[in-house]
Amino acid sequence: MTPFQFIIIMSSTVTSTISKLLVDDEDGSLTTPQIITKYGYKAETHRIETYDGYIVEMHRLTVSPSSGKFDPRKPPVLMMHGLLGSSADWIMIGPHNGLSYLLSDRGYDVWLGNARGNRYSREHTYLTADMTEYWDFTWHEIGVYDVPAMIDYVLKVRNFTKLHYVGYSQGTTAFLVMTSSMPKYNEKIIKLHAMAPAAYMSHLNNPVFRYLSSHLSTITNLVSALGVNQFMPASPMFPQIASAICSKSVQQCFNIMFVLSVGEYKNLNPQIIPILVGHIPAGASAKQIFHYAQEITSGHFRQYDYGVDNNTEIYHRLDPPDYDLSKVLTPVAIYYSLSDQLAHPSNVGRLAQELPNLVSLNQLPNPAFSHMDFILSTNAKDELYQGIIASIEADTRHAQRFNNLH
Repeated sequence: MTPFQFIIIMSSTVTSTISKLLVDDEDGSLTTPQIITKYGYKAETHRIETYDGYIVEMHRLTVSPSSGKFDPRKPPVLMMHGLLGSSADWIMIGPHNGLSYLLSDRGYDVWLGNARGNRYSREHTYLTADMTEYWDFTWHEIGVYDVPAMIDYVLKVRNFTKLHYVGYSQGTTAFLVMTSSMPKYNEKIIKLHAMAPAAYMSHLNNPVFRYLSSHLSTITNLVSALGVNQFMPASPMFPQIASAICSKSVQQCFNIMFVLSVGEYKNLNPQIIPILVGHIPAGASAKQIFHYAQEITSGHFRQYDYGVDNNTEIYHRLDPPDYDLSKVLTPVAIYYSLSDQLAHPSNVGRLAQELPNLVSLNQLPNPAFSHMDFILSTNAKDELYQGIIASIEADTRHAQRFNNLH
């Protein structure tokens, strides 16, 4: 199998999910707030300036059509998307399946973050997205600037001292960067719910990332020479091109959509394709991709490697420093799958061993669950989200009992 090819198996599992998908094709052309509003929820847009001048946008669900306005006694929930994703990651599978909707229905104030460089967070106080300097960041900066700014903003708006955090893939990477580099943020989190956590990458068996890591020097030099700073940015033309391809071949469609997470998507409903092409990919810096590729080769979870000479100048050492996971004191619940090509079970196991406050390690019961299934499978509600919701509800009751949220 080449890096850009995989087989879509239309199994009975897929067929059984079709009736559960309650969205329509129009959602692919709408923004996250527009989709939220369309299904009867109330959406708000908040823009936050980070310490280094990036403007990141957050989307908030404040009212559910079934439960009304959020319960002010419950702590807010912050949700962070994965690589090349956006706030839309949490809503594409519809109001009866998406985790953000399900939490809103249970009275939670839900905040959906957008990391710098994606379609909703492309502004800066003095840089513009057509400047090379704008794209000089990895998920390290997302972890030390974007996520802390979002947490502080949400807690200030709600007058709370703690919140629930749900991260998917890169959303977990950024969290681990934050709490290991800025330990004071451990005190602001009730629990990290880490879906398909991405930290150690040495056992990753994804062919695209493997290829990148083995040819990283050549590729980074080529990308730099060509002035390519961003990877697969959101473009109005992409949905049109992808839709044309998808109408002819489901296999080729998924090749394009999930080029960095190829696998066998047995649980993904092909009917969702028109929605996906409008939201994935949402854009990222090329440097984010390269940082992950470095982790594969090095076997470390560490800061960006600029080469010996630059490392000496930047870090005052030959190699970039590792993130000290012993400082991640937040309670952590991990959710992983045996078929995840990006968050490989062996890498997840290593991460779990190094976290000092791991409270649960949850292997999903479906062995065919893939990386993208964490956010796109309509089976995720029963196989994953209900457990996360139950944990959040239990933690909320516990925190309320001891009155340590405000």
